[in-house]
Amino acid sequence: MGLNIEIPSRDVWNRDPDALVSHGLAWFTDGSKTLEGTGAGVRGMCPRVELSFPLGKHASVFKAEVFAISACVSKNLKRGYSNQHIQICTDSQATLHALKSPRITSQVVLKCTNSLAALGQRNKIRLVWVPGHSGVAGDEEADVLARKGSSDIFTGPEPDIGLPYSYPQGSIDNWTREKCQEDWSRGIGLQQARLLIKGPGAAATRSLVNLNRASIGIITTPHWSR
Repeated sequence: MGLNIEIPSRDVWNRDPDALVSHGLAWFTDGSKTLEGTGAGVRGMCPRVELSFPLGKHASVFKAEVFAISACVSKNLKRGYSNQHIQICTDSQATLHALKSPRITSQVVLKCTNSLAALGQRNKIRLVWVPGHSGVAGDEEADVLARKGSSDIFTGPEPDIGLPYSYPQGSIDNWTREKCQEDWSRGIGLQQARLLIKGPGAAATRSLVNLNRASIGIITTPHWSR
């Protein structure tokens, strides 16, 4: 019993996709993020199962992918399987690498690895990468379920499965850019500056900081001394 994580090449899948879906229980998982929200999907080929989960607006695609595997493992644990070959396919290599890594920094990944360890005590588990949007039936169906989850209304407080470390800084950066653009567009005066500078941005900032004080004064004031 135990866990094996495999990332076969795309050519291997193209040659004989059925060979990689071994005998036993076969599952496909996927995550999706759209303008409406984030969702996870689980498709069981054997047994026939369809699961769709709305995860709210703030979850990342990566966490949705990990959540989908956790939900699949949880379903297998509830069924009480023993001495089974269980194969779980995902099109996220990042998720598989995170589950293989000896260093875990995400609670969602930690929960998933613990669930996999529990299921692997009495079963043989195979986590396999499948190329996304390549016509593999189970993966395509899991994608549909994940998209359904992203469009369904999430009930409860958010975030449901936590936020990445980059989320707060990214939100602050986005707000700062929007506020700068708003102030630039609505500011009184600045006619000459607007003619010379399209608007706030990293490129404009780099150009300005390299100018001397006199040149900056020419750009930012309506007059200059000769």
